[in-house]
Amino acid sequence: MKKRMVFPILLGILALLTVSGLGLAEDLNIAIPQDPDSFDPVKTVAAATAEVAFNIYEGLVRATPEGGVEGALASSWTVNEQGTVYTFELREAVFHDGTPVTPADVVSALNRARDPGVAVRAGELSMIKEVRTANSGTAKSGVEIELYEPNGAFLYTLTEVYASIYPTHAGDLSRSPVGTGPYYLHVWAPNQRLELRRFEQHWSGETPYFEQANFLIIPDENSMVLNLKAGRVDLIPRLEAAVLHQVENDPALTVLSFPMNVVQVFSINNARAPFDDLRVRKALALGVNREEILLGAAWGHGTLLDSALSPSMAGFYNDDLSEVNPYDPELARKLLQEAGQENLSFTLTLPANYPLHVQAGELVAQQWKALGLDVHLQIVEWGTWLERVYTQRDYDVSVIGLAGRLDPHAILVRYTTGNSRNFFNFSNGRYDQLIDLGLKSFGEERRDIYLEAQAILAQELPGVFIMDPPQLVAMAKGIQGFRNYPTYVVDVAGLYR
Repeated sequence: MKKRMVFPILLGILALLTVSGLGLAEDLNIAIPQDPDSFDPVKTVAAATAEVAFNIYEGLVRATPEGGVEGALASSWTVNEQGTVYTFELREAVFHDGTPVTPADVVSALNRARDPGVAVRAGELSMIKEVRTANSGTAKSGVEIELYEPNGAFLYTLTEVYASIYPTHAGDLSRSPVGTGPYYLHVWAPNQRLELRRFEQHWSGETPYFEQANFLIIPDENSMVLNLKAGRVDLIPRLEAAVLHQVENDPALTVLSFPMNVVQVFSINNARAPFDDLRVRKALALGVNREEILLGAAWGHGTLLDSALSPSMAGFYNDDLSEVNPYDPELARKLLQEAGQENLSFTLTLPANYPLHVQAGELVAQQWKALGLDVHLQIVEWGTWLERVYTQRDYDVSVIGLAGRLDPHAILVRYTTGNSRNFFNFSNGRYDQLIDLGLKSFGEERRDIYLEAQAILAQELPGVFIMDPPQLVAMAKGIQGFRNYPTYVVDVAGLYR
């Protein structure tokens, strides 16, 4: 009898080990509202992709929760006296396919990221003159990046998803990413789930607690909450404020709140008449009661905005713009009359996968209708929004949340003339000059430049800035280690039970 009991006892011990210590058999289920658009780092434009890709790809450097920069594939780096040549020392690391990371891979990936014939955000790396392999003077080889001139935002730029490193021989990255991160993509069932498996050969030598992280595509916020309460979901990293009341007093759940560093904005197509007339854009801005939007769409959670930066970027935020576009429907009507647009009819396009934006859009539409305007609501799926509004710029007015970055340049540059992310079609010569100067400036001078740039956006109105919503995180009581970043990511490797 005792001999027959040995195997059950051993199996019991093994079972215990698999749900403790390293978490060898633990899964984590994370609810997100939409699919990534593409895992090719130079093709993606959606923040939802970066949220997942943070766990798959790494660059030379990466963001920290505090908003700083630390080494990733680069163990260290130096800068020459002129501030134009950065030399990065590479770690010994391997890709998910088992091949070693080489300087040639870094050169290839970064050159592809700055190739306008391939990369949708090539302009973000236009400060780079050359990327080349280099002997750093030690036993390990390195990579040199030469800039045309000193650039205050350069290191922060390298934390972006488009600066991720992948092997030169990689195939279709859009569906089959190959990175060096703590997790690799195992299964992608479009519009259903993404299964990420723990990468046992990560250069850090650290093993994440969860063996598998499943990102479940659940567009409806109420369904997310039901699944969380039923135990089918462990974590909702971006809970809609409208359903906060369903979870905040549940003893089985933990709710956290952080600044999101996101700018919710009603984008206006500045290149399409009559929105090319500042009087019309000004009227739309004056006709919006932002306090009502904050209460009605976000249940009073969040921070009202006057321009394109969130107060989360305290060192650069312009807090002197609240009187530029106050709620003034009478003046709005007067401006519309002056512009001959008192009977203006237009379409407001809303992204279906974001309840906050849909609810805000419905409220703003009623406010604009009170001015006598004819507003047609058009709710579209996320893929349609990306193609029609963001890529083709075929729209009148829309609404979206623009994800924050570590450095103000990466946020403000999108409004410069000809920028690939400028789906507002906004253009202002002085603004373009300021953004260029900001890269060459440091300290208080740089801050003053960005304060003026924000003032121009508030005055010239590429769109109507509404709020920075809070990042509400809801998760099962036992989940610990959630780290909030000033960028749009979910750091799975830091989570444990």
